[in-house]
Amino acid sequence: MVSPAIFRWSLIGLVVVVLAGLGLDLMEVDAAQYAAMTQEMMHRGDLLHLVFRGADYLDKPPLLFWSAAASHALFGVNDWSYRLPSVLAAFFGLFALYRFTLLHHDPDTARRAVLVMGGSAAFLLMTNDVRTDTLLTAAVVVTIWTGSVWMERRRWWALMACGIALGAGLLAKGPIAAVAPALALGLDGAWRQRWRRILDPAWLLVAAIAGVMLVPMLIGLHEQHGLHGIRFFFWEQSFGRITGENRWKDDSTVLYFLHELPWLLLPWSLFLIIGLGAALRRLRSEGEQVSLFGALSVLIALSFSQFKLPHYIYVALPLFAVVAARGMLDLGKGWWRAQLVLLVMLLLATVLICGWSFASPVGSAFAVSGALAIAWVLLAWRRPAPNVVIGRTVATVVLSGLALNLHVYPALLAYQANAHAGRWAAQHGLGPDRFQGLQVAGTALDRYAGFTVPWLSNVEEAARVIRPGVHLYTDPAHEAAIRAAGFRPVRVASWPDARVQVIGLDFLVPARRKALLEERVVLRF
Repeated sequence: MVSPAIFRWSLIGLVVVVLAGLGLDLMEVDAAQYAAMTQEMMHRGDLLHLVFRGADYLDKPPLLFWSAAASHALFGVNDWSYRLPSVLAAFFGLFALYRFTLLHHDPDTARRAVLVMGGSAAFLLMTNDVRTDTLLTAAVVVTIWTGSVWMERRRWWALMACGIALGAGLLAKGPIAAVAPALALGLDGAWRQRWRRILDPAWLLVAAIAGVMLVPMLIGLHEQHGLHGIRFFFWEQSFGRITGENRWKDDSTVLYFLHELPWLLLPWSLFLIIGLGAALRRLRSEGEQVSLFGALSVLIALSFSQFKLPHYIYVALPLFAVVAARGMLDLGKGWWRAQLVLLVMLLLATVLICGWSFASPVGSAFAVSGALAIAWVLLAWRRPAPNVVIGRTVATVVLSGLALNLHVYPALLAYQANAHAGRWAAQHGLGPDRFQGLQVAGTALDRYAGFTVPWLSNVEEAARVIRPGVHLYTDPAHEAAIRAAGFRPVRVASWPDARVQVIGLDFLVPARRKALLEERVVLRF
């Protein structure tokens, strides 16, 4: 279905899409926070102890901060160098996915699995809005690949690589990095009654290598938080979300990820649905069940968490990609035509968002390209050959991805006032003694200012620090309170503001957008 030449060109297109988003502003909350914490770590010169806004931090392990700090040291402190280690890890994860699939299936299935994962909405998101899950997902798929090589081929290099990948995953986001591969490989081995391979003492080498890699982190945790920090890492952070010991809770149901999966794997969602049905029908046939058992068991485990976010399921997506790739086999023309309809809908959305929601010369160019692409996709309607539809699916992903990274995201990030205010403070050489926030703050504010911006709770606190040369970052309501208190500052800058990571459909309607915006201002005294 996918020739090597088409596969290579598809990968080049996906690389170009990711490169186009490498230098975008970091979005609040998580990505900007982790970048700000990385800067704070570099300023302190302390890699063992995590700190956020001057306070001890106990939530995420340190690999993201370590890798970003190393990248900053090599390439300077900027947005693309923060993303770079995670992006490289994501593409190495695609290589591992290819090798894992090739170990059990034919090269064509391996190529399809890579295109499903690399051409998914989730891959675009995880290489753009970089959090700990990008490194985790890459580490888990490498752990599963190398662990599977050991079980199938008994290669010692694979066993050692499995230990390194497991250690990296644990340092990225904790025990889920061990749980996911253990479920995938263990359930497959149990189903095929390969008990000797599951209970092989050689797995202790994997645990030993991973354990050695954890030592620096555990030292830091113990020095900062005592035994509670170590218990938090091994239990509360992951398993505590199921037992209720973790403080994070929401009102999501156990069905939460069932409606998140289809859009995260867009535009391959139809193949996932078909693939799951086909995999369950083939359950008693010979062959690997690592992908099916691993994907479903992780999905079920995460579904019982008492706090869920869409990116939590990233860790299972490479395995779902294999299931989707296998689901493309022996499909009738009706399903391939359904895929063409999905592509047309995606391109229509691209045309509308670029040409209407965020209209500009660049947006118009993408809108025209999208309209031409719709006609090109529909040319395959009469004879929807699988290789043609897959090729046009990847082309649609590339066009839509470029539109997002080169036009839509820049337009959205124009409304992230904290980033603009922080950058403004840095450009004007303001430090924490001359730039402070009055009831307004944010992780992007600290990231782009280059320091932790002091927080003022009310006008009385502000009055104690106001003097000539001081700048306050605030909103119009608190500006009015400052003026009512008798101060006469000069407004020197202002920006529209919105929570760009959680915009709704109303925000895409130009006539309604203004009503959804707030304002942030800088006052100079």
